[in-house]
Amino acid sequence: MRELLSSLTRGRRVLIIGFGREGQATYRLLTEKREYRSLAVADIKPAQGVEDAEILSGEGYLVRIDEFDIAFKSPGVVLPRPRDEYSCYITSQTELFLRLYNRQVIGITGTKGKSTVSKLMYHILSSNGVPCLLAGNIGIPVFEIADKLSPNTVAVVELSCHQLEYCAYSPAVSVLLNIYEDHLDHYGTAEKYARAKKNIYLNQHPLDVLYCDKSVEPTGAERVSRTVIVRRSDLPFPSFDELDGVKLRGEHNLKNCAFVYDVAKTFGITDGQFMSSLISFEPLRHRLELIGNVDGVDYFDDSISTTAESAISAVESIKNASTLLLGGMDRGIEYGKLINFVAGSRLQDVICMYKSGKRIFDLLSQRRDVLPRLHYCEDLNSAVALARRLTPPGKACILSPASASYGYFKNFEERGDRFRELVFADT
Repeated sequence: MRELLSSLTRGRRVLIIGFGREGQATYRLLTEKREYRSLAVADIKPAQGVEDAEILSGEGYLVRIDEFDIAFKSPGVVLPRPRDEYSCYITSQTELFLRLYNRQVIGITGTKGKSTVSKLMYHILSSNGVPCLLAGNIGIPVFEIADKLSPNTVAVVELSCHQLEYCAYSPAVSVLLNIYEDHLDHYGTAEKYARAKKNIYLNQHPLDVLYCDKSVEPTGAERVSRTVIVRRSDLPFPSFDELDGVKLRGEHNLKNCAFVYDVAKTFGITDGQFMSSLISFEPLRHRLELIGNVDGVDYFDDSISTTAESAISAVESIKNASTLLLGGMDRGIEYGKLINFVAGSRLQDVICMYKSGKRIFDLLSQRRDVLPRLHYCEDLNSAVALARRLTPPGKACILSPASASYGYFKNFEERGDRFRELVFADT
C-alpha cells in the first residue's frame, strides 16, 4: 500500500477530504514519507493535530478541489459535483484497498444487515482457523489493516453505499444482502442509490462470486460473475430455537446467517463448527437488542432501523410486540408498505415522533382500517414516557424508527443509548 501511495502522490499536490477516523488514517500514512509536493486537509471543522499541511474548513471547504492533483475522499463527504467533472483525480481508501487486495476480500453490503453479517462472517471464520481481519464501515479504516495482511489473510470488509459510490474495483467475493429505499436525501432517486450498492459486483471478474438475495439478483449485462442465490432454507437448522444459547433473534437474522453459512462452507467449515460458533457470537448493539424488562414489559432497541422493511421485520420477529415507536429524520422514503403492515398488525399502540413520524401519523390517520391506537409525540422523551404508560405487562415495546437519527441525535447509537436511559429512568 505504501508503494502505491508513493507512486500516486510523489511530487503532487494532495488533498485529504474529511478528517474523521478514515481521513486521519490517510494522513498518517501519507506523512510517513512526505513525498508529496504539498498537502492539505479539508473538513467542515478545522482539522486538529495536523502539522505541515494547509487546513481548509468552513462552508466553502470543498470549493478548491480542482487546485489539487489528487484527493482522498472520506465516505461521509458529499461532493458538490459528480466526480468526473473535476480535473483533480479523486479516489478513496476503499478504492485503493480493493485495487490491491480485492482477491483477498469478502465485501459485504446491503441496506440492512451488513454490520451483523460482517461481524458474524469474521467471527465464524476466525473461530475456525481462517486467518482474517475485519475492516470497513464497521468502524476500522482499511488503511489500518493493510500492514497486517499476509498473502493468505482474508479481509472481511463492510462496505457502505458511500464507500462504493465511486469505486472502480469489486471484491472477488461479494455479498449483497438487500436493497431498500434509503439515503434519498443524498442520491435523490432509489435508482441512483441502488447503482452505488451494485458496485459491490459490477467490477467483478467472470470467475468471482456474488452471493445475493433473489430480490437483487443481477440480470442482463449486469451479471458479470458467478451468482449464488442465498435462501434461508440453506441453513442446517430451521430456527434459532434449535440452538441452545444463541443470542441472535428474528427472521431477518436467519437470512443473515444463511449468507455467512454459504460463504463459510467454501472454507471447509462444517455444519457443527458453524452452529457452535454461532452460539458464541455476541450480536451488535442497537439491532433488535433486548435491553431489559421493566414492570413486566420487554423493551427492544432497534435504533439501527432506518427503513420501512426493518421496522416491519422487527415487529414480525417479536411475538409479544404491542407498542412500536416510529419516526426521526425525514429522508423522503416511501412508507406505503409500512402503513399497510401497521394497519393490519397485532400492535396495540403506535407512537410516532419527529418529522418523519408526523408524516407516518398523518398517513395512518387517513386509513379507516387501522387497528392500533395512534399517537404523536414531539420527541423520544415523551414517546418513551407514553409507551411506559400504555404497554401492558407481558407485552413488548420496540424502538424501530424506520428513519434516520440525524438532526435529533449524533447517530443511531446515541438514539439507542438515550432510549435505554429513558426506559430505565426512575427504576
